[in-house]
Amino acid sequence: MNAGRTPFVLLMTLLGCLLLLVGTASAAIEERADLTESDCIKCHLEAPKAIEEAGMAHKNAVTCTECHEGHAPFAMDIIPECGQCHAGEDHFELDACLTCHANPHRPLDLVLTKDITGPCLTCHDSQIEKLKSFPSVHTSLNCTACHNAHGQIPECLKCHQPHAETMVQADCAKCHEAHKPLEVAYESDLPSVDCGSCHDDVFGTLNISVAKHKEVNCATCHEATHGQIPECANCHEPHAEDMAQSECTKCHQAHSPMPVAYGSDTESKNCAACHDGVYGELTTSQTLHEEVSCATCHETNHGYVPECANCHDPHAEDMAQTECTQCHQAHKPMPVAYDETVASTNCAACHGDAFDLLKASEAAHSALDCAFCHVDTHKMVPECTSCHEAPHSAKMLAKFTSCGDCHNVAHDLAF
Repeated sequence: MNAGRTPFVLLMTLLGCLLLLVGTASAAIEERADLTESDCIKCHLEAPKAIEEAGMAHKNAVTCTECHEGHAPFAMDIIPECGQCHAGEDHFELDACLTCHANPHRPLDLVLTKDITGPCLTCHDSQIEKLKSFPSVHTSLNCTACHNAHGQIPECLKCHQPHAETMVQADCAKCHEAHKPLEVAYESDLPSVDCGSCHDDVFGTLNISVAKHKEVNCATCHEATHGQIPECANCHEPHAEDMAQSECTKCHQAHSPMPVAYGSDTESKNCAACHDGVYGELTTSQTLHEEVSCATCHETNHGYVPECANCHDPHAEDMAQTECTQCHQAHKPMPVAYDETVASTNCAACHGDAFDLLKASEAAHSALDCAFCHVDTHKMVPECTSCHEAPHSAKMLAKFTSCGDCHNVAHDLAF
């Protein structure tokens, strides 16, 4: 072969081989088979595993190849934009999806820093409405300061001391909603012991009360609104038709309604609602007692009966309270009224001269009690003929018209 033609032949041979190779490659590309889901897992182990465990809609609604169109080296830009599928809601308009949704194969395994609020609100708008409408320290916090992971509900006790040592998370939620914690609200079956963890004074008072209120749940009276004070008339008939709530509480403390307790400024008309009989006597007695309020005498304890000697000097040093009331009724002390059993010594405390004359007398009158003659009415002077039926002749009685003309006074008869 001519030596001058050798390079040319070699060049043509090489060119022919190259053309043959290119043609073969083009044919291979044209005949390349499509990838299937079973192909992906041959190389990509972690992504299919993540999809299987926590793929959510990424597992059920789309396949690998529907998201990743093509494969290197034939296609290099195979990571899709989130907005390719997710659109039409405020949340999907946010930038930097991967800041929270770091692994699209686990789309709801969020990675959250502690300074996120805005993105949360694109889905959870009702929570921010509560936080703004009912301000508290919680209002100033970022969402992720409490919710470190998506859907995670933190324990109140991580930040707050419980009201009682035995209180657990479930107890907190009975009264406090996390996004409006100061708007205390509860159900009617809330145990009173839970209320007692804050309101220990009134709970203690209620527990030692002898009244039926002790058997009623706090939440039954205070219903669903914390701090709500019910009207007594919701359950009880008032003592008087015109009695207002403010008058009820002057005598009955709600957590210990019995025994009755009141202040010295309680109006007597409130007492009259129950004690109308004695109030009627008092207001028509025409004595100084009429000017004194019931609570002044009966002080602060209902049913307490004062000693007359608290205000009045007794008629005799040895006179006891029981002897005062034999003649003077407290609510109508005048006029003096007594019955036939009153001892003559009580009369003597005021009427000493007459009593001494009577006891020194040798007449049968000395054996009689004062009340036997002076029946019922104080200072009533009986007629001698009430007991002695005309012992003398009519002629003598006509001459001596007064028994005393001959017999002196009744307490010191002369014969």
